[in-house]
Amino acid sequence: MKPFPDQHELIALFESEPVVKDVGVPWAYNHLTFTRTVGENRIECEIEPGYQELRFLWFQRGVVVVDLDLSWVSGLIVEREHGRESLIARFRERSGLLPLRIQISPSVYISWGTRTDIVGDHAAA
Repeated sequence: MKPFPDQHELIALFESEPVVKDVGVPWAYNHLTFTRTVGENRIECEIEPGYQELRFLWFQRGVVVVDLDLSWVSGLIVEREHGRESLIARFRERSGLLPLRIQISPSVYISWGTRTDIVGDHAAA
């Protein structure tokens, strides 16, 4: 994944160190699992940069309300602006997917969409 956040950016966003699958292997080639609690919400975020995969789970009072299992994630950005902290996932060019915004604080919020201007996509109505 390029870009990929610095370790300190991800630790600050999730307020914890990740659980890594392969100890001693750089994060860019590892499987990272972050967990954070925000009020009654718990989020889990699994990142596998080498495979361009991202899994995001959002629980409210112990019940899953969002489960995203994503491939073709070409880059991740940690964004902090206007008192909000978010993880932005970008997808491969020509995938038709707009960036996914996962706001972590001050409250959990997800924003995502698709594009309509994909070259060569002329679906019949």
